Amino acid sequence: MNSTLENALAFTLGNEGGYVNHPADPGGATNFGIIQRNLDKWNGAHPELGFPGDVKGLTQDQASTIYRTDYWRWDGLSDASIAIKLFDIGVNCGLEVAVKLLQRAINAQATPPIAVDGRPGPATIGAANAQPPQALLQTLCLAQKSYYQSIVDRNPTQSVFLKGWLRRAERIPEATHVV
Repeated sequence: MNSTLENALAFTLGNEGGYVNHPADPGGATNFGIIQRNLDKWNGAHPELGFPGDVKGLTQDQASTIYRTDYWRWDGLSDASIAIKLFDIGVNCGLEVAVKLLQRAINAQATPPIAVDGRPGPATIGAANAQPPQALLQTLCLAQKSYYQSIVDRNPTQSVFLKGWLRRAERIPEATHVV
């Protein structure tokens, strides 16, 4: 069992909570961070698992199964806190956004810059592992805050979520072991 993944699940599920159907959320109904569109996609790919058709009926264990399969991409990172933070960002914002924020955070600290392409390839993972972990984590949190602010700047109806998003961006996973 990957303890970093288990810590990431606990961290993210603590941020996501249970069922919510906020009228301003463009993703619609959400349960444990899983939106209906993603559950439908999952059920299409894995009908044998018998997950519910309605996101409202999704259990935390089922959400964790989806997260383990579709969102965990961070085994190559040497710092568990960064891996957990990226997992959480990926769940909340999408994997491509998480990777781009990591790439921007790396580029804020290192030269030569790496491509900001949203792909978690070996160059990105290697560059992340070459950075001082605490500095990279702090820069990643700032990039996450900036990303959330840009959502609200483009669509002010999303400002209802900004305070919670910024709190989420400030949360630092407590992980003292190596992935």
